[in-house]
Amino acid sequence: MALNTTAPKCDNPEIHQLRNAVKSMDRLSQDGLSEMTAIARLALAWLETPDSYQHMDNIAYALQMIWGKADDIQNSINAQAEEVGCHYVDDARHRRWNAQRAALTSAVGA
Repeated sequence: MALNTTAPKCDNPEIHQLRNAVKSMDRLSQDGLSEMTAIARLALAWLETPDSYQHMDNIAYALQMIWGKADDIQNSINAQAEEVGCHYVDDARHRRWNAQRAALTSAVGA
């Protein structure tokens, strides 16, 4: 039995907007994560060669690229979710930031 992968037609503009956001997030994650996987695999394969240890900057650049790509994907997906009012808010992180700001403010005032 084959799965139907096409979404049913819907004339509701909000549902249409949500579907577009999900498709965009899916594209962003597939493209970006595939690139990150490829670079990580190349870096690991490179580490299996004796020459790699004379050029560790190449590994550092690969890791920096993966880090940057991860940040870009995270920001892009968050922006898409925000556009449709479905973004995640980490309340604990906000409490930590507020505590840090309060500590810094009191340290400056002391």
